[in-house]
Amino acid sequence: MKIVYHAENGMDANILVGVLASADIYAQVRGEGLQGAVGEAAAMNNVKVWVKDEDYAAAREIVNDWQSAEFVSDEADLFAEEDELYHEPAQSESHLVRDVCIAVVIVLLFVAATIKF
Repeated sequence: MKIVYHAENGMDANILVGVLASADIYAQVRGEGLQGAVGEAAAMNNVKVWVKDEDYAAAREIVNDWQSAEFVSDEADLFAEEDELYHEPAQSESHLVRDVCIAVVIVLLFVAATIKF
């Protein structure tokens, strides 16, 4: 096995293990237990992500992409108007829901009026 990444802490390493797992690459974190033994500051860069030798090249490429990724701005418009992920319900759809609700209420009122207590 080879070291593919020197992590700042255990959480950083485990996030990367999840990223690698999504690419079907087995990875494991080693050195995470040192954090509790020597404290956060002293254990930095002792936490490492290891992969199998045959997966090293593919894992290294994923790590490089992961490290160079940029966060999307909070102000970015992720769902432009032309996207069809969401659409306003058509008038006929909203009227249908209203009409069904009214029919259910009428039936319930009729049933309640015919029951003898």
